[in-house]
Amino acid sequence: MKNETGFFEGRELKKLFYQFWLPDSGEIKAYIIALHGWGTSSDRLKYISEYLTGNGYAIYAFDLRGHGKNIGDMPGHIDSIDHILKDTLLFMDFIKEFANEKKIFVMGHSFGGLISLIFAIQHPKLPGVLASSPLLGMYLKLSLGKKVIKSVSKTITKLSPNKMLDYIVDQNQLTSDLKILRQYIADKHKIEVMSAKSATDIDHFSKWAIENASNLLCPTLIMQAGSDKIADSSLTKEFFDKVRSRDKTYKEFQGLLHDLWNEKGRIQVYQDMYIWLELHLK
Repeated sequence: MKNETGFFEGRELKKLFYQFWLPDSGEIKAYIIALHGWGTSSDRLKYISEYLTGNGYAIYAFDLRGHGKNIGDMPGHIDSIDHILKDTLLFMDFIKEFANEKKIFVMGHSFGGLISLIFAIQHPKLPGVLASSPLLGMYLKLSLGKKVIKSVSKTITKLSPNKMLDYIVDQNQLTSDLKILRQYIADKHKIEVMSAKSATDIDHFSKWAIENASNLLCPTLIMQAGSDKIADSSLTKEFFDKVRSRDKTYKEFQGLLHDLWNEKGRIQVYQDMYIWLELHLK
């Protein structure tokens, strides 16, 4: 697997870090834009990329604003999810320049899964979307100092949109793979905060996604962790049931934790993704 990095121009010509993984040899079957979860970075896509490149796919991923090498001045803050959607569209246009008419799929995990589904709703001609444990609703509560809050009021957001809230994920709830778990715990670049503006934006767009799920018309594969303690799996199923695409598949992996692409039983997840992709190449 070949791994290289670079920068592309996102919304408002902002230079955004990205990286890509290519097969060591052979023709590339298709390209996949991969979107990571909240508080992480594109580095966490290494294992799924290793598997898919080994099967002929090229994986391209950028660090979302407020994360990784695109952290900016405020870690854990995005001005708007609309900005990330625009970044994703520009990233796709950037890839099209050398994809030679090959299909470009979009996939995402958790927060990236939410972005992927919204993007697919807005772009019905997309060849296909794959979402892993999409963040359509959170179990995890935010906290302001020692006070746990169930929701962020519009008043707080208006008065102090940049107010930072604790968003601390128990890494043990992400994966049962001890090797990967140790990497997560030692990750000095993970973000454990979220701005009030970002929290309200996620809440708003999560509801928007469910309300507009019937407008998702492209081929869709939704994968849900059966033992998810981060995202609300009942909302994932509700979203799927509303999807109007004639080509839609729902897979729930019993006993697996939230981070399906880095879980102990991830090989079955990978294989299901591979089979789905192969069926949608033509």
